[in-house]
Amino acid sequence: MKEEDFDALMKGRSFGTEDATRVDAQLRRIFTLGAVLWGRTSDDLQRQLLAPHPDIPLGIGLSDLRELLRNVELMLAAFHDEKGALASISIALSSPTITIGTQQFTAWEARCEIVRRAIQYLETR
Repeated sequence: MKEEDFDALMKGRSFGTEDATRVDAQLRRIFTLGAVLWGRTSDDLQRQLLAPHPDIPLGIGLSDLRELLRNVELMLAAFHDEKGALASISIALSSPTITIGTQQFTAWEARCEIVRRAIQYLETR
């Protein structure tokens, strides 16, 4: 398929530099919020998982958490897809295991679980 054919399939205008800049800024913002939520170490992840609910920093709302969860789930799916381009990034899955009771998480699985729990907490309070 040629680029023109692809563009013809898309409704509306083509994806341009401004769009890429906007998406980049949006992803940087959402992952910065994630870093604040997750902390820097596996101990920070473990602390968040052991808490009755994650400690959600000010400025992070439900829409932010849902967007963060969507992006983290996409990353996890890519890491687990043996045929995918990211399959060679074994570092992402070979991180130290975080054990909470009988559950075990990689660092990215722990991040995903923390975001899920934060969403659940905000939806039910």
